[in-house]
Amino acid sequence: MKKIFMMIAFIAGLGLFAHAQEKVKATPALRAAKQTKVLTKQLNLSNSQITQVNAVLLEQGRGLDSLKALKGTNDKKEQRYSHKQIRDNAQTKLEAIFTAEQKTKYLAFVEAQKQKKAARKEAKTSPEPQN
Repeated sequence: MKKIFMMIAFIAGLGLFAHAQEKVKATPALRAAKQTKVLTKQLNLSNSQITQVNAVLLEQGRGLDSLKALKGTNDKKEQRYSHKQIRDNAQTKLEAIFTAEQKTKYLAFVEAQKQKKAARKEAKTSPEPQN
């Protein structure tokens, strides 16, 4: 009896673990809201700026999602170019919303994020040190 109970508990635990591993795909609206929240904290945005920034990020997210839907149908070079165009367009619009001080902070924040990403990529690709 004890073995059956333990087996049922084990199987139920596996089911819960497998369910916890499923990733929920963030919608463009969720991603825009999250990014807006981060930028609001970093740059001390006004209410008007928050609305504008969220709109730009939402537009960017929808554009990038539409590119993902076309993945495999376009040339990779063309896909990368389109991706860069969407991001550059959003960057230009965001910079127009910010004050000079916020723009400086934003560009520093973006650069710090690029460095973090490069460090993670480097850590991921570098071989493990041998003992």
